[in-house]
Amino acid sequence: MSKYILIGAVIGLVFSLVLNISLLEGLFLGTALGGISYKLYRLYSGEPNTPKEEASQTKNQTIRLKEEQLDISKNQVQTGDIKVHKEVSEQQKTFTVPIRREEMVVEAGDEEEFRIPLKEEEIEISKHPVKVNEVSLSKREIEEIEQVKGMVKKEKAYIEKKEGADVKVNDMEYY
Repeated sequence: MSKYILIGAVIGLVFSLVLNISLLEGLFLGTALGGISYKLYRLYSGEPNTPKEEASQTKNQTIRLKEEQLDISKNQVQTGDIKVHKEVSEQQKTFTVPIRREEMVVEAGDEEEFRIPLKEEEIEISKHPVKVNEVSLSKREIEEIEQVKGMVKKEKAYIEKKEGADVKVNDMEYY
């Protein structure tokens, strides 16, 4: 403890020079801080403050062993998108269509003149849409199994046996 108070006193003297306060105030402040830091060190380090506490602490002590566990979660992310559109293509189609026409047959004979109207079929082309196919669009979910790996830490207890020490270990794994 005296080491902490001495270090605190020196730090207090330095503070008195920096903060422009009297040396006595800095010395007192540093000594108080050294004592407080010693008490805090003893409190958080688990070291006993007195020999009596030291004797009572050596009977039963507990070391907590911890290990890490992996937490696995899933998030949906967009992996891409699909664009579906129609395109119109043109191609030349050729059809063979029989057409009829009338023709005049004149046979020699009478010299009379006849006028007979002649007719023929004309081809007319018109277009109209006809459904030839349907494209169906849908989404489906596929479930796959994936293995994930991660490193985890695990604490283990190591027991060092010194000469003459009698150690009894229950069902604990130790090294």
